[in-house]
Amino acid sequence: MNEIVHNVYVEPEITESEKAELLQYVQASNVKIDTLFGHKESAPVIIYATSKEALEKYANSDIGQTYYYPWNNYIVIGPRGFNENVITHELTHSELKKRLNSSRVPIWFDEGLAAMADGRFPDNKGTWNIQTNDGKLPIDFDLLDSPSAFQPNAQSRMNYELACYEVSRWYGIAGTPGLLKLIDALNNGEDFDDAYKGIESDMSM
Repeated sequence: MNEIVHNVYVEPEITESEKAELLQYVQASNVKIDTLFGHKESAPVIIYATSKEALEKYANSDIGQTYYYPWNNYIVIGPRGFNENVITHELTHSELKKRLNSSRVPIWFDEGLAAMADGRFPDNKGTWNIQTNDGKLPIDFDLLDSPSAFQPNAQSRMNYELACYEVSRWYGIAGTPGLLKLIDALNNGEDFDDAYKGIESDMSM
């Protein structure tokens, strides 16, 4: 792999135009992370892998995936994820993980926040209305607190849209200040549900 700028690696065969396009996507995605979190703290390694050999070595997906290690986070982007949306999605995961220390959020919140940031799920409100009968039926978020709920399959897009709707709704009330309060609360040992609902209630006043 060749490092084209700090922490961004590509295969030697990548063309100059692809390199420029990748850096444009990364720059635009970083702006979105700054907007969502106030400023970007994480500095993950980004690997753009296109060949079969590189994908087999670095990734479990030809779209995009974030891998967490004690020393840093690694984002691997495949040929089907070569766009601003997927890179933003993975950078959101990395930024949240960096800020959470050892705390944990439900998987639906992690994926919903990333889906909200990446902009690929514009039909989330329509999906929510159908699945909840216009809000009359609850969503069982325990079923969405699992990696398998967001693995590529016929159900996963609906799950992304449901998670995206809920986090977008909450963020619409809480905003970046509420998101940062939630992270601080979790890092101080508070329960996720209590902090999530409490911040929404406080910000609604």
